[in-house]
Amino acid sequence: MYTRNLLSYNSKSNIDTVIIRKINLIKMLSLLLVLIIFLTSIVSLYNFLKCISSSSLTVDDFKTDISMLSETVNILETEKTSNENLEINHFGSDGKIVAASEIRTDLAAALIKIGDMDNDKKLSDEEITELGVMKLDTKAIQKELREFQFNLRSSDHNLKNFIVITKGKYAGTILYNGPLKFIDDEHKRYFGLELWMDIK
Repeated sequence: MYTRNLLSYNSKSNIDTVIIRKINLIKMLSLLLVLIIFLTSIVSLYNFLKCISSSSLTVDDFKTDISMLSETVNILETEKTSNENLEINHFGSDGKIVAASEIRTDLAAALIKIGDMDNDKKLSDEEITELGVMKLDTKAIQKELREFQFNLRSSDHNLKNFIVITKGKYAGTILYNGPLKFIDDEHKRYFGLELWMDIK
């Protein structure tokens, strides 16, 4: 009788030990899973913040380039108006109006905000002519940049991707018409100065 009870107790004790081990294993696995999720979240947050930071730095470099180019074209315009013999086009442009088809879709959508005179939500060649949108004279601009020791810092150093408004209220405004997307941490894409559009 005593032996039977002892065997029964041992059997029950073994079952309890197995159950306790399984519960402990489940607890450990749960803790491990929580730890993995926590670490993954930290890594994701770090990558997100890093992405925002680098995106912000990229936009800052782009804005610096825009500012330097704006200053450069305004210096050229001042030189042009104070020296009648200076053979240079308005605001250091190449003197040729850009065709509507040459302006990238996103920039055209942003330019509609300031240039759509007939409110048809399109930018026509006439409206571009009214703004006097031209490409930069790269030789004249490069000469001025070297003289004033301005170095472009953004990822696109190709001056052919920048255009300038030469007429009206926005004369001297430099715009970016290249392939890169300079987007800030508020998901606004910048084309030049404060001309931006929301990303949809």
